[in-house]
Amino acid sequence: MFNLYQSISRKEEAEKEPQTTGHDRFCTHQERLPRSYYRRRKSTMTRRAKSASELNTPPAGSAKLALRKKRSSSTDEEDGTGLSKTGIVSISGERTPLLANRLDSLAKLFSCVALSPSVTNSSQGHGGRYEYTALEADSNVHERLELERKARERAQNACQHYLRSCPRYTLLYHLNDIGSRVDKHWFVVRDTSMKTERLLTLVPLSPNCAIECNPSTRGTILELFLALQHPYIYPVLDLDFRDVSGQTFVVLVLPFNNKGSLKDLIYKSRWQEDWRQKYGQRSAGLPVSQVQRLGRQILEALLFLKDRGFPPCSHLHSGNIILQNGVARLTGLENTLLGHTSRIHPVIWSRARTEPPAVDSICFGHVLFEMCAGYELCTPQPSQGHLLDIRNYPQVVEVLEFIFQHPERRFPSVEELLLCDFFRNIDLREMRATPLPVIAII
Repeated sequence: MFNLYQSISRKEEAEKEPQTTGHDRFCTHQERLPRSYYRRRKSTMTRRAKSASELNTPPAGSAKLALRKKRSSSTDEEDGTGLSKTGIVSISGERTPLLANRLDSLAKLFSCVALSPSVTNSSQGHGGRYEYTALEADSNVHERLELERKARERAQNACQHYLRSCPRYTLLYHLNDIGSRVDKHWFVVRDTSMKTERLLTLVPLSPNCAIECNPSTRGTILELFLALQHPYIYPVLDLDFRDVSGQTFVVLVLPFNNKGSLKDLIYKSRWQEDWRQKYGQRSAGLPVSQVQRLGRQILEALLFLKDRGFPPCSHLHSGNIILQNGVARLTGLENTLLGHTSRIHPVIWSRARTEPPAVDSICFGHVLFEMCAGYELCTPQPSQGHLLDIRNYPQVVEVLEFIFQHPERRFPSVEELLLCDFFRNIDLREMRATPLPVIAII
């Protein structure tokens, strides 16, 4: 009986699974292998390295075939520029969004243009073209800022030099670069005789100026500007020439207006901000009634200058139209006499070269377009795409076609523009309230 019990217990122990297996990392009950096994394993692990000739390399044809397969799989969705259609770079058939993001950031840094080929509405409004602006190096930025600081210091010294000899005005503060002319500076001064603020501008004399800078010339120019009294002409109160450190400056005193220009109204900007920051984004157009009224006032001012024998005003743009009590008043007339050219002069003159007297009509067409489109017209004349941007102003489109696509292949005069239906039947209260001076300018 005892022997039977031992045989049964040995059979159960044989059939029972061990508590530890050979896959357990810290098993202490594993069966030790014979030493011959370790000798054979050691001999197989210490083989010598194969030489280059012994390596089993695939033939050149199969390697090229494999490379061609990889390249074809990675460029199936590329557009020929190394980028996939989705804007994600693919390398060896695998898309790597992280690398795509880095390349996108670099592209934005060096060209300010996203990698996406989609066109925004603003680019369509500007003719459907991308604008590439290269970023300046740090050294160039510091150098430019240093030059601007020194230029402001020289301008302020010249202004104080003028005010010391003219005690009528006292300096209040130096304005930002509110205009596009890089060498022009604006100051707010106080007129002690009238107890009011004035705007003083200071600009170096242009080498193209054909007027001699002497006291007699100054008196003649002042008489001319005092004779140009009109509700839609911004007056010039004082003018002088000053030599400071071997450089001649032109000093102009104008009425101070805190409403800004027509350009500030179009872009809904603050007039005292820097010019480079005010007009960067496209704006909505003005109401058609306001475009109609302001356009008529501008034409009346141009007609007045033409009747007085003033040369064509090639400086007509939205930045030289001051708004005062809702009335448009032309300024910058002195630039024509002093030999300055406007920022848009190359664009305008490329169209008016064959017909110089028509420069006023061309400039007026550009101002009229900007009031409706909310951005400047950077081409000599509007294209069909530009006219589509102002399709909500059908009467303005007719006027622009009359200016730039005249049936007689010429430009209309200011008188002809005033006869357009769009500018007729406008109540000009300022013309009735202010009698015009009858002065013949020869």
